[in-house]
Amino acid sequence: SIRMLADHRADAPDAPWLLWLAFGACHAPHQAPQELIRAYDATFAHGWDVERAQRLARQKTLGLVPPDTELPPRNDGVPAWDSLGEAERRVFTRLQSAYAAMLEHADAQIGRLLQFLRDSGQADDTLVLVLSDNGASQEGGPLGYVNAMGPYNLRPEDMAEKLRRIDDIGGPDTHSNFPHGWAMAANTPLKRYKQNTHGGGIRDPLVMAWPRGIAARGELRHPFCHASDLVPTLLDLCGVAPPAQIAGVAQLPITGQSLRATLADPAAPGRSTPQYFEMFGHRGIWSEGWKAVAYHPPGTPFDADRWELYHLERDFAENHDHADAEPERLAAMKALWWREAEANQVLPLDERFGARFAENARRAQGARSRFVFHAGMGHLPTDVAPDVRARSYRIEADVDIPAGGAEGVLIAHGDATSGYSLYLQDGHLVHDLNIGGLHQLVRSDRPVPPGRQRLGFRMDLGPMVQTPPLPGLGRVTVPSSRRGSLWIGDAPAGEIVFKTGFTSLISWSGLDIGRDRASPVSHYAAPFAFSGRLFQVTLTLAPQQELDGTAIGNAEMARQ
Repeated sequence: SIRMLADHRADAPDAPWLLWLAFGACHAPHQAPQELIRAYDATFAHGWDVERAQRLARQKTLGLVPPDTELPPRNDGVPAWDSLGEAERRVFTRLQSAYAAMLEHADAQIGRLLQFLRDSGQADDTLVLVLSDNGASQEGGPLGYVNAMGPYNLRPEDMAEKLRRIDDIGGPDTHSNFPHGWAMAANTPLKRYKQNTHGGGIRDPLVMAWPRGIAARGELRHPFCHASDLVPTLLDLCGVAPPAQIAGVAQLPITGQSLRATLADPAAPGRSTPQYFEMFGHRGIWSEGWKAVAYHPPGTPFDADRWELYHLERDFAENHDHADAEPERLAAMKALWWREAEANQVLPLDERFGARFAENARRAQGARSRFVFHAGMGHLPTDVAPDVRARSYRIEADVDIPAGGAEGVLIAHGDATSGYSLYLQDGHLVHDLNIGGLHQLVRSDRPVPPGRQRLGFRMDLGPMVQTPPLPGLGRVTVPSSRRGSLWIGDAPAGEIVFKTGFTSLISWSGLDIGRDRASPVSHYAAPFAFSGRLFQVTLTLAPQQELDGTAIGNAEMARQ
């Protein structure tokens, strides 16, 4: 970002610019330098119950919440911190420390950017907005993860393994996420989490600064606002009218209202139009200081949802439900939700979780079954890389091995937390199927001879079967067997029976040819570029068998 702004300053100093800087923080994986992570252990050793109380007290002191705000009970399923064993407390504390360290590291980078704006003379005329996209994540589950990529692919991670790897948490070969209890604390004093329409899912900070355009310094604004208000606010501040057409295409009307008045005057009236919420059947509606909200249990009729009613102007944390006391108001709010939902293309309601993710997974590549990658191509994002889940496949690399031998990566998809790689090392062909840090390697039974060679790997799956019921997933469809084989020319060169494979996710990192450019999938130092001559790599996919949408959905929600 600093380089972009420096280049812009040099090339067109009088032209306006827009910078969108999207940090990974504080999204899983929670990663940060180890010295930052461990420095927080003592801070959070008291646990999430004490932390919630302390945060609420600080919020009141700072004026972030009304002074009479009450702390709601713990979210469903979250145990009291004092009821946990020593191993759980140690692991959960370190997982929270990784989250905090990641946030501190991101904050330092924002500071670097703001300092550049000051140093380059642009700070006074730059409008800065710092915001998040949702409440704290529930995707870490009740126990959190050291490397979530294993559990996403049905490789268990028990507490003994978490404790054994406690010093790896937040490092490059982990995909760490904190447990529900710390997510609850992160949402203090609000209920529930991301994916839900209670406050813990949808209330986020918004910090704005513009020295030349906003006179206020360090002041708070409490009127309701929504993400849909940002575009009209920016257009209003810049004096730009939204175009009715772009390239002859009529534009949809911009929803939301400008916040310009409240930036200048804390007493200015806030938003006057209602705002709906919906996700996976959970619903909510805000209007004139009141909020109606319904938590939707999966698989139940929408008509059976119990709606709650809160007066947010007097009950910030949604503690006092007025649904029984004010049925007429609740009925009006529910009717308003349906009108807003229809006007904003929310209907028909679709609570399907697994089915929607399975459909999206199949739709990404359609019926394509053959990919040819030539040497010299760039990095391929994971969403458009060959989908090798739930299917047999063949990899074949066309190479020329010099007389002195060669080494390096032929194809790699993923990173140190999960993925697969086919490479040459010490003269032999090697394939690694890395499932959440479980490296399942097969090495050729003979060296690869010099000259033009076809080097390959084949994955052969057995018929699909269902697992016994798994916690949170039910029965999951998986192959009855996974067998891999290495090939040099037309002859097999090694075999392996895999214990596990890609059930829901290969990796959030993409695919490379002739190198593994970032975090290495296997036991080599990146980029481990191939030292021979690589002509092309061909990947041929058998028809995809049934994907388990629920498992995919759980993994994908942790990605959003």
